[in-house]
Amino acid sequence: MSEIAENRDSMPYDIVIVGGGPAGLSAAIRCKQLANDAGQELAVCVLEKGSEIGAHILSGAVIDPRALDELFPEWREMGCSLADVPVTDNQHWMLTKTGKIAMP
Repeated sequence: MSEIAENRDSMPYDIVIVGGGPAGLSAAIRCKQLANDAGQELAVCVLEKGSEIGAHILSGAVIDPRALDELFPEWREMGCSLADVPVTDNQHWMLTKTGKIAMP
């Protein structure tokens, strides 16, 4: 083994997930939940190439709360700001070069 490799810091993990987007984060959360339910401790690492978790997620996203309901059944009571803004209207548009056309 080279001298450089011998001097590197390392941290052991049971699971390493590449990508801190919705899929990676939900996978990490579910792994920890399953381990906790089994009475085990699991070291999970989420690697994200962005400067912070969620850095590459587009703003203005429409969120289907079913995934949150499955991962955190009480998320609405936990002070999540998403629960403060209920959906009251739904509009669909086809975008054109100069504007938009309403869809039924």
